[in-house]
Amino acid sequence: MNIRAMLLATCAVSLVAPGVASAADDDGTVAELVVTAQKRAEKLIEVPLSVQSLSGEAVERSGAAKVSDLTKLIPGASVVSSTTPGFETIQIRGVSSGTTGDGLVGYYIDDTPFGVPNLQLTPPARLLDLERVEVIRGPSGTLYGQGSMGGTIKLITAKPDPDNFSGKAQAEISTTEGGGTNYNADAVVNMPLVKGQLAARLSAGYERLSGYAEAPELQRRNVNDFTGKNARLTLGWEPTDDVQLTGFVWIIRNDQDFSNSLTPKNATTSALAPTPFNLPGIVGTGGRLGYTDVDADIYSATLNWSTGIGDLTVNTSYVDHELDFITPLLTILVNESNFHTKSYTNEVRLSSKADSPVRWIVGGYTRNAKIRSDIFYYSQATPTAAKAGIINTLGTIDTDSYSVFGEVSAKFFGGLVEPLFGLSYFKDDRSVDGVDRATGAPRVGQLKFDSVNPRFNLKIKPAGNGTVYLNVAKGFRSGALQTPAQAAAANVTLGLPAGTIQTSVQPDKLWTYELGTRWELADGQLLVEGSVYRTDWDNVLVQFATAAVISLANGGDAKIEGADFGLAYRPAGVSGLTLAATGNIQNARFKSVVGNLSVGTAIRKGGRVPNVPEMSFTVSADYKRELSAFGGLTGTAYLGYSFRDDVIDATVKNLKAGELNDLTVRLGVQKDNWRLEGFMLNGLDDKDPVALGSTAVQILYPRRYGVQLGVSF
Repeated sequence: MNIRAMLLATCAVSLVAPGVASAADDDGTVAELVVTAQKRAEKLIEVPLSVQSLSGEAVERSGAAKVSDLTKLIPGASVVSSTTPGFETIQIRGVSSGTTGDGLVGYYIDDTPFGVPNLQLTPPARLLDLERVEVIRGPSGTLYGQGSMGGTIKLITAKPDPDNFSGKAQAEISTTEGGGTNYNADAVVNMPLVKGQLAARLSAGYERLSGYAEAPELQRRNVNDFTGKNARLTLGWEPTDDVQLTGFVWIIRNDQDFSNSLTPKNATTSALAPTPFNLPGIVGTGGRLGYTDVDADIYSATLNWSTGIGDLTVNTSYVDHELDFITPLLTILVNESNFHTKSYTNEVRLSSKADSPVRWIVGGYTRNAKIRSDIFYYSQATPTAAKAGIINTLGTIDTDSYSVFGEVSAKFFGGLVEPLFGLSYFKDDRSVDGVDRATGAPRVGQLKFDSVNPRFNLKIKPAGNGTVYLNVAKGFRSGALQTPAQAAAANVTLGLPAGTIQTSVQPDKLWTYELGTRWELADGQLLVEGSVYRTDWDNVLVQFATAAVISLANGGDAKIEGADFGLAYRPAGVSGLTLAATGNIQNARFKSVVGNLSVGTAIRKGGRVPNVPEMSFTVSADYKRELSAFGGLTGTAYLGYSFRDDVIDATVKNLKAGELNDLTVRLGVQKDNWRLEGFMLNGLDDKDPVALGSTAVQILYPRRYGVQLGVSF
């Protein structure tokens, strides 16, 4: 694929089917969506970035219940791993490096950043009571920090209303193909406490999903059932028109027996030979039970103050996150690990008034995060009390980081041209303290990283209904330390010369160059968007997963070329109909590879970057129509189809996860404040792998049929 071909493809497609918005006015025009991607409120049509805005209602109707489900709505995004809700990793625009190492996608809940040092985890949150989701595709490290090399996903929660008492509730029941019965209930209530000034909003949910996997050694079916519970309390206080204080507490508990990691069909270990049970299954447990639990407590407080010189925002947050699991492997091994993170973050920023002729934003943030890791790989034949094993380490990674950032832009020629320059300085001091309990050797180390990260943007406004932009941005990520046991075991297992994979992993960085455009057409009924990009990624951090360990290495340099497109359309002749399409084509390949890695792994010069599809797209139709013959009922229908091309594994040569075809159907009726809807998720019952490795495979949750009843007041 070359840039010229991508430009031609993008221009051709953008005339008939680009754009990414999902809201509409009652008069049938595409809504003038407001986003905060540049940390100020702006109309989507004005933002010179690849930004996507998804309303909370649109997210729910797509069937997305967790962050990884959003990938089917985001051009160029896909799931890298989906072990259990909250133990998941996604990639955007080809920037993918497995599940370990610091994150490549930045996650925010309002102004609160979410991230776990040395693990690329999505927030475990259920997508409940959201105002909208914003997605920035491409690096946004100037305003959003080092975790945003591939992009940024912001969950914007619904805010308390100090004027009106309101609420909503919904319950659903469904059945899983090859599994059992599922239950789900969510409720939201908004309570004014002081009229016009103070309000509270409480949301809570419970989800019970049937398992669908078989465990032959245990002679049990549906062993990987899941239970999710969460509650969020938000307080909002507006003492004056210029001051708003918002704080929330979000408690999340996700528990699953075993996990979504199943036995791959291509398993070569004799212990994984075919059994009387049909896949999907969990084989090689040795009769031992497994589980995966993800808990999170998220606390946030934000001050927004409109002052005479600009708009001041102050956020402070605390995240307590724990990942705990026991995974029997290959009959002979057990992975019993716990990762407990405590993270404190503070950000202060000041931005110019929206109507200022010169727009600017300055700020800084600090973060202290500690992750305590207890990693224990051992033989099933060895008593756990012996505390011996292949890897048996206890340690803490302590990261103290800060950043200062700023951006400034000015309009010229009556607003026709607006150049922007942004710059951030990032510094990260890390220390490792622990012990290898198998040998008694201490684990001690210190790392220091820093980076200067510019962003250049040129916005051209040829007409009031369109924007063309050029964006150039740098992304950066801190390096990591791993144990000598990890490095040595990986070299032996992969057949690499000693020293190929080392204990110290250096930072990687990238530059992305993007040309894009966004237009409102047909009297506001059509929003179209298209962009082409190139990313030069240096010192790519690659993850290798063997039966015994997960290890990291700097694999070489990569080049990514791609194009995004999308559309949101409300045809004038068909009231209540919204058509949407999004898609991506990209080519992510290694320009160079550290010599020895190509000996025992799938990494090679000219080869694909692992876990990155070359094409993905989603098309959908959402229709509402009044059924006058049925006493004022309104009928609703939603049809969505998503496709993802195959991806390759980093460790095993010629190992590919197949294409994905995901179909969502919803049909319902509503009247006044009541709604009844039937739905089908994964309607094609696609069982091709989402992710595929040498010891485990993950698939889409099997086809599910159900009904949902909702009420609002």
